[in-house]
Amino acid sequence: MTPTASLWQSVCVIADALGGGQPVDEGADFYISYVEADRAWAEWAAWQVEDAGHRVRIREWDFTVGSHIVGETQRALVAARTIAVVSTDYIRSAAVSAEWQAMLATDPSGEQRRLLVVRVEDCELPGLLKQVSCLDLFGLHAAPARDRLLTAVRGRRRKPAVSPGFPGRRAARIEPGFPGNALVRDADARRLGVHPAVNVPGVPSEALPTYVVRDVDEAEGGLRPRLRKAAARGGFVLLLGASSVGKTRSAVEAVRAIFPDWRLIRPVGPGEVATLAENAPGRLVLWLDELQLYLDGHDGLTRQTMISLLDAPEPVVVVATAWPGWYAPRIVPPEPGAQDPHLRERDVLTLAEVIRIADEFSPAEQARAAQAAAADRQLEAAMATEGYGLTQTLAAAPLLVSRWSDAKAGAPYAWAVLAAAIDATRLGFFAPLPVDLLRDAAVDYCTPRQQAEAPGDWFEQALAYATHKLHGAASALFPVAAGIGRVTGFQVADYLYQYVSAARRRSRVPASAWAALVAQVTCVADCRRLADSAAARMLYGVAVPLYRTAAAAGDIEAAYLLAEILGDHDGFDELCRRAEDGDVFATNKRNRLALDALVEGGHFEELRQHAESGDADAARRFAYMLVERGDLDGFRRYVDVDREVGEYPDLDRGDDPQSSQAGYTGYVSFRITDRLHDDSANLDSRTALGKTLVAMYLHQCIVQDNYARYDDETLHEVATMLGDGDASLHLNQRHVDRAGLDDLHHWADDGDSRAAQRLADLLAERGDLEELNRLAHAGYPHAAERLPDLLARLGRTLEANRIRRFGFTPDGSIANPERSQR
Repeated sequence: MTPTASLWQSVCVIADALGGGQPVDEGADFYISYVEADRAWAEWAAWQVEDAGHRVRIREWDFTVGSHIVGETQRALVAARTIAVVSTDYIRSAAVSAEWQAMLATDPSGEQRRLLVVRVEDCELPGLLKQVSCLDLFGLHAAPARDRLLTAVRGRRRKPAVSPGFPGRRAARIEPGFPGNALVRDADARRLGVHPAVNVPGVPSEALPTYVVRDVDEAEGGLRPRLRKAAARGGFVLLLGASSVGKTRSAVEAVRAIFPDWRLIRPVGPGEVATLAENAPGRLVLWLDELQLYLDGHDGLTRQTMISLLDAPEPVVVVATAWPGWYAPRIVPPEPGAQDPHLRERDVLTLAEVIRIADEFSPAEQARAAQAAAADRQLEAAMATEGYGLTQTLAAAPLLVSRWSDAKAGAPYAWAVLAAAIDATRLGFFAPLPVDLLRDAAVDYCTPRQQAEAPGDWFEQALAYATHKLHGAASALFPVAAGIGRVTGFQVADYLYQYVSAARRRSRVPASAWAALVAQVTCVADCRRLADSAAARMLYGVAVPLYRTAAAAGDIEAAYLLAEILGDHDGFDELCRRAEDGDVFATNKRNRLALDALVEGGHFEELRQHAESGDADAARRFAYMLVERGDLDGFRRYVDVDREVGEYPDLDRGDDPQSSQAGYTGYVSFRITDRLHDDSANLDSRTALGKTLVAMYLHQCIVQDNYARYDDETLHEVATMLGDGDASLHLNQRHVDRAGLDDLHHWADDGDSRAAQRLADLLAERGDLEELNRLAHAGYPHAAERLPDLLARLGRTLEANRIRRFGFTPDGSIANPERSQR
């Protein structure tokens, strides 16, 4: 559910509240508007403004437990001037766009200075926001940033107190003291993420095997050359490789060799990285093993944070590791017009120099390993094991897989606990898994007979099996400490998770797991991820309470998605209640549903009345209906193409007219151009619509025609030699269109959204209801959308409509509206 231009309804609701009446709360001078990804910036700004004697309201501090997030936001906007903390994430957030647009609506000339735009990232401002003079804080250190912010707040002239420094030379920096003075040469490889090696008699358990030099270490453009280059001016190096292939060990050995006297910091989470970026010490290695822990989630790292680190006065080298299966879907842009769920992550990943670590040793690496094994008993034992790579064997990977496989028949309760833990992690529960969650979630992984025959200590036996150390090196589940002698929960061994999650990708998660996850989740980011996973499976009865929880905790995007699901899937009564309580997103959705009914019912005159009364969304829909009727004169009355359409969709970038800022207006403009293009006698009318629009259309036709005429080899050359991203997407789509089911399954499993869409379409075309149903329950993109379409085509219309409206229950049945607890 992508936010559209109809979110303008939210602006209207807030603007109506702002116009005219007295402030609801006179206790604040400023309200801080921000998205969760920029919370560190927002809190910093709020502190500086409040410390200077102003009264501030900020969601993180002032929206207390139990308060209504959207209602509090509306009251804050009424009472105070707004400081918008603007970044790429902020601009693209459907949720906060209503806040800054409401401020512009009440003070369009800027005379009252009700909206202060503070950019914390070098981002392009949208059309309306470009009209407001903005303040840039990115690239600054704390003191000058504070001075600029307070000068803007007070409305004073920004002339500096002293002469600006000469710009021709980079100023030296006096490095402040910084906590965490561990040097690279003193870092513990195990604490940096290197897996313990298998136990061998006579070898200390903490000993690491001799490092076998990898081919990529010193290759041209390889790991160490790129790190040496980064040592001069900073850099971001990302090692990609499957679990237990040695990528972390390669990184450890490389930084030890190149940066022995540099500081090394391994931050706890993205918040610490953002704090560090404000004033990073020089000659620093920032260690981000398992990059997904820092990048995923609505509060993950942003591009601006990474740029701040890379542009520090003294070099900062960011070293990260990740799995290819996680990286692939986040680096590839979506097809034109599709949702882009990984935009922020991709913006960060494109800054990285990527080094790929092979799953298996090359002949040269095997030869070096054999030579080293003559003096290393751990390497010698690993070289003697067949069926797995050397690094995987050293990390006990074969033992972990055997432990999992053996449990199915020999320890079914342990298998149930492990399967529940793996499923919980792949659904988005990244916090340590509590004991109670594992116990409750495992129930439905057991057969009815196993449940009936379970001994009283079944869970204790299962946990002991799952946490047993194999050759002293690894266990399927490992405990996470909450202090000495205290365990807060458990996590799955990396290699086992990667191995089993791929095998369970097409499996339905049972009801007991969903119930336990909903009951035990406490982290807002986990709550949001679980809600998204449930919604992808059409489990609306699970998704709604999770979105409610995340929204109540301050996740505005969750509030938006909650309103969308309630409006589309049998939650209209709750939607109305939330709208009456002041929820802007619920009000917006309710209004859109009312307009949908007018459009679908063909109530042309009633829609005209709404449009002429000033309803912007109704005006767009009315313009669309005029186009459908061929009434071009009526269309021009509501849409002045040259002045009001604003920013046209960028075809070179692959924008969808319906999701661009032009919204319906841009879309109907395209529809009119289509009509005029079909009528060659209408050249004068086409000219009247504006040269820009015609040029855009013709450009689109020419580009698509050229791509269609190229063969694969030529198109590949255009994509690689000219860097033509559109050509690359076109070529990729060709491969997808030609692929068979096996390839599509494989590519979809690897995160290729185009392959997933083609797979769902092909299964629907073939009438394969069983497979499409299985993929829908497994959360495959587009499968849930195609399933009811196929059912309707097979004559099962009632069933199809019930699925569209109510979705499924966790046990796989269609949800019963009479038992709905939403």
